[in-house]
Amino acid sequence: MRSRRSFLIAAAGFVSAAFAYFGTGLHPIWWALWLAPIPVLAISPGLRGSTAFLLAAFAWLIGEMNQWNYVRHAIELPPQITVLYFVVPAVVFGLGVLFVRNLLRRGSLFLASLALPVYWVAYEYLTAITSPHSTWGSLAYTQMNCLPVIQIAAITGLWGISFIVFVFAAGVAALLSGAGGPWQRRVLAVAVGFVVCAVFVFGKWRLQSNPPAQTVAVTLIAKDVPMSVYLGSEEQALKLLGEYAAEIPRMTPAGTQAVVLPEKIGRISETALAAVDALYSSTAAEARAAIVLGLVRKTPSGTFNSSRLYSADGKLEANYDKHHLIPGVEREKPGDKPVVLDEPSGRWGLQICKDMDFPKLSREYATEGANLLLVPAWDFNLDRWLHARMAVLRAVENGFALARSARNGLLTLSDNRGRILAEIGTEPDQFVSITGKVNVSREQTFYARTGDWFAWLCVALLVSLLAFQLLAPSQAEENNTRV
Repeated sequence: MRSRRSFLIAAAGFVSAAFAYFGTGLHPIWWALWLAPIPVLAISPGLRGSTAFLLAAFAWLIGEMNQWNYVRHAIELPPQITVLYFVVPAVVFGLGVLFVRNLLRRGSLFLASLALPVYWVAYEYLTAITSPHSTWGSLAYTQMNCLPVIQIAAITGLWGISFIVFVFAAGVAALLSGAGGPWQRRVLAVAVGFVVCAVFVFGKWRLQSNPPAQTVAVTLIAKDVPMSVYLGSEEQALKLLGEYAAEIPRMTPAGTQAVVLPEKIGRISETALAAVDALYSSTAAEARAAIVLGLVRKTPSGTFNSSRLYSADGKLEANYDKHHLIPGVEREKPGDKPVVLDEPSGRWGLQICKDMDFPKLSREYATEGANLLLVPAWDFNLDRWLHARMAVLRAVENGFALARSARNGLLTLSDNRGRILAEIGTEPDQFVSITGKVNVSREQTFYARTGDWFAWLCVALLVSLLAFQLLAPSQAEENNTRV
């Protein structure tokens, strides 16, 4: 009997770890995450608290190992940060399973099914508003290949995506745990099924809805070069910028309205910047298209990671300085002003790479009426899919189209529903480009108008559930009182 019990515990941990491994990370299988928590949650009411916690935490830790190569070799985090990167989410998941277990042991099936999603959303939200990396690591991004599910972000932000995944997992686990009476299980099955179906139905409806839109033709161009070129002399930077300028007319089809180049093509002094501006102004006029150029400009007041837009009539129209810099890597000064430009097709906004990890900034653009974001970027190759999809989710949340050009990454065009209209990966030492037409509409989502209301609702519900667990007597205590 003991060997059978040990086998069931080990099997639950292994299955959860396997689904977590394939359902998270840089290239997740979206449906695997829906199943990952179920085995350890379902078995937890029959385990001691310490056993349930350790089982869940180790299962999640094993699942996270899909990112080991990225963390240790691609972005080269220090050992102590690496430990925190993996251990903190595992501990948080273990505590979440313990939270659900205690409610299941009380016989509170509905509260147990609600506990894990509100707990996880509260954890992700509080992490996002305090971390310099914002929403990086949110499990909502694992669902980017399931378009109907991610449409809920237009109402709730990305928080609703994590919520629905864990509602399903916790609800199924509660039904499998054997807790509660038959009527509770029947009602719970209907309730969870209704909520999940409602999300999919809404998503299908939104994907089929077609608000009035105009078409904008956009070309994305990028070339991967060694880091030594970026860190090299200004002469090397000017040479590369000249190569980009020469390629733009060749790679830009007639009728293109905007060309987006990558982030930080070169580092340019204030003296040389005038020559760069003149070159790209004339190139924009020749191509008859606006050009968005990413470079680092060095000025007497500081160094800035900038995106500069040259209009189709050959004028420097705008300069945007990146707001959110990578701590310990980017030494530039942060900008603090959004840039939105009025165009015949609507309003175009400028951001740079990591800026789009932060929902609040994109929401500000939506409030300003932006319906197309032009985004130079620079990724780390291994994270190219994930980082591009993080930006795509901002488009879904806020109702704008996206044109993102990333060196060491993907060139991505998407609409305001998260559909990828065109995409191609960059390659070393050669230019690649894509051109596509994106529909832009004057649509402001509920989330853009109301902000993180759903995340705060989850925080409030979590506090209420914790209070209930602390103050309400358990089922066992009630039985002892009756005796």
